[in-house]
Amino acid sequence: MAEKAIVTTNPATGAEIAAFEPHDDAYVDRALTAAADAQKAWRRVSVDDRAKLLAGMARVLRAGKPKYAAPITQEMGKPIVEAEAEIEKCAYNCDFYATQAGKALKKQVLELSGSDAFIVLADANLDEAVAVAVKARYINVGQSCVNAKRFIVEDSIADRFVALFCAGVAKLKVGDPTERDTNIGPMARENLMAALHAQVEKTIAAGAELKAGGAPVDRPGYFYAPTALDHVTPDMVAFCEVTFGPVAAIIRAKDAEDAVRLANQTEFGLGSAIWTRNIARARTLARDIDAGAVVINGMVASDPRYPFGGIKRSGYGRELGVYGIREFVNIKSVWIGPAKPAA
Repeated sequence: MAEKAIVTTNPATGAEIAAFEPHDDAYVDRALTAAADAQKAWRRVSVDDRAKLLAGMARVLRAGKPKYAAPITQEMGKPIVEAEAEIEKCAYNCDFYATQAGKALKKQVLELSGSDAFIVLADANLDEAVAVAVKARYINVGQSCVNAKRFIVEDSIADRFVALFCAGVAKLKVGDPTERDTNIGPMARENLMAALHAQVEKTIAAGAELKAGGAPVDRPGYFYAPTALDHVTPDMVAFCEVTFGPVAAIIRAKDAEDAVRLANQTEFGLGSAIWTRNIARARTLARDIDAGAVVINGMVASDPRYPFGGIKRSGYGRELGVYGIREFVNIKSVWIGPAKPAA
């Protein structure tokens, strides 16, 4: 029986964009052979020539930014402003690596998803922390590996945090992702939205309080209302699983040490954030958090200037930065014995 065509759907409308026939095994074999042959030639290309190609790629990306951003929005639902920023970030990465490219790409780095903790301590600048928290959770409709997903807030300020957070959520515009003032576009696929809604319903049934959203939006496409769940505990789905969509789980901690304990109570370890005015204490707490990256008074994001990657089920190895380059090179030892005098 022939395989079904692969269908691309616009998540903002549910309409089919295009259908593609799957490749047969012979095509895949030819493609793999061609890739292997190309690599044999590529390995002999000088670093200078590789750098020129990367710089050229950056120019092409920037020149065609609207053209390359449009399919991201059409096929995935990412708001157009964020899609354009993604193209710019790709160009920036090309610029950066056009200057420590490696001569041999051999090793493997695996970066998977995360259930990132966003810790807010009692002495944090709460207004600033909340503003960043809303962005950190709902950027790209919550469908990013480094979205903040679990908001662990010290109990003495938790009620104020929830009120301010929900006020920020209420200001988010759900709508057509091609409109430049849209904050929340559709989720990428209908089944992803259904899975997210099931996580929300299970978490509420277990005792969490629904503070905002909590259901698909009544309109064509795969839109899910930006959602906030309060009083989430470690036994609930929204704490234990990755919520890959616009759902924030708010967890209350007794103190800073309890916040770190809750942050580490997960199978994942990609990124995390700590908000406090006490930078010395933040440095100490950061050492105790099980994650590949800890941001103090900011939002986790990848950047080619520093290494990025996770631990536990969030992957292994590092990409980006000097360490990222070194992940993809082989170290060769050359030993030269003492020279003997000529006969």
